Amino acid sequence: MEYEVYRHNSAGDEDFDRINQFYKQVLQEDKDLCNGAQKNLNNGIFINGQLHPEKEKDTVRELVMNHRSREEKDNDGKEIWPASPQPTQTMKTCKLLEEERFCAGLATGAGGQGPSELSQLAW
Repeated sequence: MEYEVYRHNSAGDEDFDRINQFYKQVLQEDKDLCNGAQKNLNNGIFINGQLHPEKEKDTVRELVMNHRSREEKDNDGKEIWPASPQPTQTMKTCKLLEEERFCAGLATGAGGQGPSELSQLAW
């Protein structure tokens, strides 16, 4: 296992050692969990399956459905990307709108692009 730890200039030795030890413990626990899950997969004890209907699946579904609902109501059906800065009115040029439509078409496989054009983009 390999990782990097960065230390703030003002961090004291005791504080750094405490956080570093905790970080090492969490990484080791994660590694042990992954190794155990892989061992169980290899032995046929554990199989992949559906998410828990209440604790996992419904939570994720609810978040996704609420997000899409906000996109449809508040954003004229366009995707909301919270981490991306929104262009100001002066940045919304015809060229930008054309590029957004083109990229959206690529993402969905639509936008007037036929199979031959899309196959050129395949890796």
